[in-house]
Amino acid sequence: MKLIGLVLMLLWPLLGKAAEPVVLTIAGNIQLDGRHYEQLDYTLSELQALPQADITTTHPWVQEPRHYRGPELVAILDALFGHTRIKTLYLEALNGFSVAVDWQKVEPFHPILAWQEDGRVMSRRDKGPLWLMLPFDQVPELQQADFLHFMAWQLRHVRVHTEPK
Repeated sequence: MKLIGLVLMLLWPLLGKAAEPVVLTIAGNIQLDGRHYEQLDYTLSELQALPQADITTTHPWVQEPRHYRGPELVAILDALFGHTRIKTLYLEALNGFSVAVDWQKVEPFHPILAWQEDGRVMSRRDKGPLWLMLPFDQVPELQQADFLHFMAWQLRHVRVHTEPK
């Protein structure tokens, strides 16, 4: 009985804290630190702790340029899948939207997983918590319908299809 009391006393500060929700799951043949994973989950704090990049752009969903901030998807995928060639990303959003993305077409434009718009954390209501953002108005090639579909908001899940290098 004393042992149970001691354990509860040591764990009590942790029991009162709610776990931060997962905002992104990345799935595929992940190799990290010599271990294999089928998927990894990320909280917003974990994504915010990664090196951040910025894109200021207009796009069909806004009237004036907006400033977006988030980690570069290239850096995340290189860390998790550097041992293979990425072929396709399957993006799934909270609102049921899904799209297959040819990674070779998108990678050169350094998309970010935007969690912030104009200095504010994006809520689900404002297309958050994550929005795959491209520098839409800076590259004419990006203004094609395919690239608009790739800019998935309310992004929640990225399934990565790879092939050997």
